Amino acid sequence: MAKQMTLDTRKGIAHGLDCRLTFAQMANMFSRAVSTIANEVKNRMVWSNKNYGCTNALCEYFSTCSKMYRTADGRKKVFKDQKRCFEMCDEFKPKSCPELGHAPYVCNGCEKQLRCPLRKRFYVADAAQTNYRSTLTESRRGTHVTDGERANMSDALLAPVKFGKQSIGMVMAASKEKFHGFSERTVYRLANSGLLSIGRSDLVQACSRKKRSSKKDLTVTKTDAKCRVGRTYEEFLAFLALNFGCQVVELDTVIGSVGGKVLFTLIFPCGLMLAFLRDARTSQTCTRIFNMLHNAAGTEFFKILFPAILTDNGSEFSDPKMIEFYRVDPEHNPTKLARRTHVFFCDPYKSQQKPHIERGHEEIRRILVKGSSFDILKQEDINLMLSHVNSAPRTSLEGKTPYDEFVSFYGERARAFLEKLGIHRINAENVILDPILLGEKFKQEANRAILRKHGII
Repeated sequence: MAKQMTLDTRKGIAHGLDCRLTFAQMANMFSRAVSTIANEVKNRMVWSNKNYGCTNALCEYFSTCSKMYRTADGRKKVFKDQKRCFEMCDEFKPKSCPELGHAPYVCNGCEKQLRCPLRKRFYVADAAQTNYRSTLTESRRGTHVTDGERANMSDALLAPVKFGKQSIGMVMAASKEKFHGFSERTVYRLANSGLLSIGRSDLVQACSRKKRSSKKDLTVTKTDAKCRVGRTYEEFLAFLALNFGCQVVELDTVIGSVGGKVLFTLIFPCGLMLAFLRDARTSQTCTRIFNMLHNAAGTEFFKILFPAILTDNGSEFSDPKMIEFYRVDPEHNPTKLARRTHVFFCDPYKSQQKPHIERGHEEIRRILVKGSSFDILKQEDINLMLSHVNSAPRTSLEGKTPYDEFVSFYGERARAFLEKLGIHRINAENVILDPILLGEKFKQEANRAILRKHGII
């Protein structure tokens, strides 16, 4: 019997689920433990929007709803009789299927699939095999150090190495607990890559030797390999196949001057961009941004706006779980989490896999010239820039603006959401896409960046 489960076995499990076989029956067929079959299904099942919202009955309050609205001619009508009323209702609460709370945990073989309006879960053999392969490769790729672990190592090394001229090995021998089990070689590579409070110039013996060439660059190895498991680009494509029409939000970072403030950016399918100025590229900062967006939009509207997120492998995105989940009751039960989105990663060095945000950066760079420092800017300046960028007509939108497309697609809740973020619609004749928009001081900074680029200063 093969130790690892094969694609043929997974196809057999999927067929067994379609035939409504129990886990015990399938375990007997494939000579596996019942727990192995159960864990395979639970760990590799995927969500799907198949027939989602085909009726308005997916709301918890549908049967008792008495909400009314007025038509343009002043007549009153029942709100729940509107097509997809749940997308416009502030009181919408999604209903969950009780059958998913116990075995087989998925909708394979369910006779109600075609008429069920709820979100569904499926076990798909090909998607499960893809997830399995990514688990094998990603869990063995690279060494990941969290921001907290790096801070502990920096604190431990700063005084002894920088001023006492001790070696890293000496410090690690005296304070093992501050290095979290990492090898001496890993700590040296972190120091040489500039990721600790000490650098190569502080290492006396290292300075006397020729620097080794290495294929691994820790400044480029960014995300934790384990956090990519189940979130690779291949699995992203499988997710889209099961969730046809899913609106994917692309995420990235724009750098100002080296060591200065950075800009977290995201773009919606309609072309509307959001951006947030931050002091550093950390995963905690990214998590706080999404928590802020969650509070501004509300839970249900947030799920509509961010069903799936595609990002690169930057260290600031290395804690995807805290983006995907939120605390339902932080005061009384802070450990209880609920899903609000799905995060996926592009393949390394494949920026073309998220082309929309790369194109959006071109619009931003018309104002935030590459090489200019963001340190003199505030979030209010970024909001002003976004108001103008999102109010500029686009040929790709047939002359419409990203702002108008966003409001047209998501409704008036979208306008209120943008107002909370400080983004407003600007008339086309008043749109300015030049650094002067952010003041004379920033215009001078942009001019200096242009001159540096051409080697004049």
